[in-house]
Amino acid sequence: MLQPVQIGPAPWSRAEIRGDLEQFCQLLDARPIRDNRGGMQAPHLFAVWFLARALQPAAIVESGVLKGQGTWMLRQACPDATIHCIDPDLSRVEFRDDRAIYQTDDFAASDWRHLDRERTLLVFDDHVNALDRVRQARKLGFRHMIFEDNYPASIGDCYSLKKAFAGAGFSPVRDRGGDKRNPFLGLKWPQSRKARSPVPPNTDDALFLSRNLAVYSEFPPLFRPSRTRWSDDWTDELYPTPPAVLEETDKDCFPVLWQESLSYTWICYAQLRQ
Repeated sequence: MLQPVQIGPAPWSRAEIRGDLEQFCQLLDARPIRDNRGGMQAPHLFAVWFLARALQPAAIVESGVLKGQGTWMLRQACPDATIHCIDPDLSRVEFRDDRAIYQTDDFAASDWRHLDRERTLLVFDDHVNALDRVRQARKLGFRHMIFEDNYPASIGDCYSLKKAFAGAGFSPVRDRGGDKRNPFLGLKWPQSRKARSPVPPNTDDALFLSRNLAVYSEFPPLFRPSRTRWSDDWTDELYPTPPAVLEETDKDCFPVLWQESLSYTWICYAQLRQ
C-alpha cells in the first residue's frame, strides 16, 4: 500500500523552514506554558506557527485546546485572525487569548456559516477520526486543514490520514479513543462516537483521500533521532517520514528542539480540492 508523505505542492520550502528557526526559537523562549505535556511540543508548535504564517488565514478554528499553548502560537503567527477555540473541557486552559472565541460544542455540531471557507484554517488536535474530519470539512466547504496527531499505521490513539493512506483501517484496540489514561481524547465529545466506529483494513479510505485532497504534506521533523519514542528503529520502512530539517550535529544550537524531537507525530497539512 502506498504510504505517501507528500501529494501535491507543499506550501513551504526547506530553505524557508530553516530560515525561520531562529525566529521561532526566540518565540519559544517567550511561551507562556513551560510544561505542556499532553499538548504540542516544539516540533509541532513550529509547524503550526510556520504554516499559519504562510497561509495567513482570516479565521482559525482550533479543535483541541488543552492548556492553550497552541492558541498562543497561532496568535503569534496571525495577529489579526479570528480564532475559534474548541475543547470539551475549558477548565484546563492556562493561556486564554483575549480576542479568541471559546466553545465546548464539537466542530461538526457548530454553525460556521459566517466564516469565509477559503480563508479559514482548521487545526485538528482533538484525537478524533481524521478521515471523518476531512469529510466534515468537505461537507461544510472548508479547504485548509492541519492534523496534529497523524500517527503511522501501527501506533497512536486515533485514526489518522497516514493510517488511512496505509490501508490500516481503524482498530478499537490500537486507536483507543476511550482510554481513561488520556482524558483529552475525542470521545469526550458525544458527536465523535459515530466517527470512531471500527473500519476494517481497506483501500477505500486512501482512494477517497486521493480523490478529494489537492495537497497532503507531512511537515518534516526538525530532528530525526535513530530511535523513535517507542524505542524501535526509526526507519522509512516502519515510519515513512520526510527528511529532517536539521542534523544531530545541530543539537547544541537548538537544544529545546532536540530535547523535544521525539514528540513529532507526522503533523500534516491537507488541502481539499475546489
